[in-house]
Amino acid sequence: MDTIFCIDSLNEAIAKYGTSEIFNTDQGSQFTSEEFTLVLKSSDIKISMDEKGRWVDNVFVERL
Repeated sequence: MDTIFCIDSLNEAIAKYGTSEIFNTDQGSQFTSEEFTLVLKSSDIKISMDEKGRWVDNVFVERL
């Protein structure tokens, strides 16, 4: 995944479902980029990020 893909997906989700109060993700470079966080901040969405090294959080999804 790259930053542009994540931003496009985020914008699509916001357009389709509206904004959420909090967005939680890991600290991948695509999610910590200025461009991505700007979309969240401009939509008044609070940013929550797991600690580095929390690979366990996504194990199930990544195995699909």
